[in-house]
Amino acid sequence: MSSVDPFAAPNTNTFPGMPSGGQNAYPDGYYQPVQSLDIGRLITSPFKSPNWAMNLVWMLVCEIGAILIIGRIVGYGYLAEVAESRSGGKSENWPDFVPERFTEYLMRGLWPFLWNIIWSIPMIIIVGVPIAITIVLMDFLTQNGNQISGTIVALVGFSATFGLLVCVMLAMLASMMLSALSNDFMKGADLKWIWSFVAKVGGTSVIGFLLYCLIGVGSSIVGTLLFCVGLFMVAPYMYMVGADLMAQLHDIFVSRGGTPAFLVPELDADIVEAKVVL
Repeated sequence: MSSVDPFAAPNTNTFPGMPSGGQNAYPDGYYQPVQSLDIGRLITSPFKSPNWAMNLVWMLVCEIGAILIIGRIVGYGYLAEVAESRSGGKSENWPDFVPERFTEYLMRGLWPFLWNIIWSIPMIIIVGVPIAITIVLMDFLTQNGNQISGTIVALVGFSATFGLLVCVMLAMLASMMLSALSNDFMKGADLKWIWSFVAKVGGTSVIGFLLYCLIGVGSSIVGTLLFCVGLFMVAPYMYMVGADLMAQLHDIFVSRGGTPAFLVPELDADIVEAKVVL
């Protein structure tokens, strides 16, 4: 077995007949990890399986089961597995939801679910305190006739709070993502990895979120046009789009020098050699 780095720079020292690109020249059945957001892939990725309709149905079941929380956790676990499978140059096929693996999905989804709760506590403090201070100070200035000063304080205070909120949400995303992809609860506390993720792909993550919202709006319009019946499948579909977005963000992060959340897969030397044109 030979280890292949899907993010390695093109290898110019190729032997005769080897396609240009060195380690990045993947054989059939593998695909290139993205180095920038691919909106087309986001939209179409949930349909990369012959059983895409059943996968959507199972996601709908998880969404209904979210009322009892357990459905949300199972959904997290399945989507984490999907994100891992579509990251790092693995098979392009979308993993199907397997009901018999309910317990495995439940355990894997528990880690990001717990980190979601854990990060909610500092989020309330970090965001709530500045907002409270801003409101009190603004009210004090306004009551004393300093309308302009009160307006300035409001603009600065709320802008700074929004910036803090974005930073905390990015850190929460990184923590949930790392614990989900690595299938390890403790990895979610790796502050060095979290900081690296925010620094390298923070802006890309924000753009990805905006694209995600646009896709959601488009999906809702399509669902409404389908006599509103399609609206039931919007949330399940968006969960699956979110899984591919996670995979893309992970690939982009690693391509920029970040540490992978899981071991890079190894390709059999015979498979790689099969790509060689003699």
